[in-house]
Amino acid sequence: MPVLERKIIHDKATLCSHILYPQFVLPRHKHKEYELMLFTRGSGKQFVGEGVADYKKGDIALIGSNVPHFHLCDTKLNPSECSEPSAGEVLQFLPSIFPLDMERLPDYNHIGSLLQKSQYGLRFYETGLYEELRQMFRMIDGLEYTARLIAVFEILERLFRCREVKTLSETAYNGSNISDEANEPVNKVYTYLFNHFKEEIELKDIAEYVGRNPSALCRYFKRRTDKSIFRCLAEIRVEHACKLLSYSYLTVSQVAYESGYNNVPYFIKQFEALMQCSPGEYRVRINKL
Repeated sequence: MPVLERKIIHDKATLCSHILYPQFVLPRHKHKEYELMLFTRGSGKQFVGEGVADYKKGDIALIGSNVPHFHLCDTKLNPSECSEPSAGEVLQFLPSIFPLDMERLPDYNHIGSLLQKSQYGLRFYETGLYEELRQMFRMIDGLEYTARLIAVFEILERLFRCREVKTLSETAYNGSNISDEANEPVNKVYTYLFNHFKEEIELKDIAEYVGRNPSALCRYFKRRTDKSIFRCLAEIRVEHACKLLSYSYLTVSQVAYESGYNNVPYFIKQFEALMQCSPGEYRVRINKL
């Protein structure tokens, strides 16, 4: 299965971001950042490295740097039994916020040990820990500079103190056992879509970037992902729109244009098809969380 090499865009003032994911739409992907995930809604299966585990609201996972992962919601696995799409919020932070050779520094040894174990994928189970972490996530949004970094370290220390921790994968992923799939056609399509989703995109431009015949590329992409290229483009655009609706005061029309849509009614139609609610309804719902 191809792995999307995803680039996380942080605010220019930080290397750590708190992000809401109102719906899980990404394929199998990886990024340099460590990712601490709180599952806030729904249920399904979490795939981390070579491991898989069920998830539900209230679960907590820590995924290491460059570890491939993705989530399959029960709305796709068991659509007749589950109608609530999965959602989550994450803390994503780059390895560069930590000193080199942490294992040699006594003050950082415990956090270094936790991060090493996260290359297997970790799940944490302790009564009250989920709500405690949600509160700590909320506090980070109001912090800047060293205060923000200190809050990240406090969260990691709290996880280190958790007494019930389980690994998800039998293999620890690192730079030595991750294959380079940057030139794989499906990955190149996703790279192009992520880099250009705010622009008008034509199939011929994607095919030229990938180096494939347009018709052959469409068939290949559909066979490998079970989706069309432009279905994936819609998912990327709507995910971006969800972030804007959550964090900005832009109007729905402004959100549409900022997400790559020149036609607002068409944006609303695609948003409703993917999210099962209108942009306005989504904004009301997310503000109640």
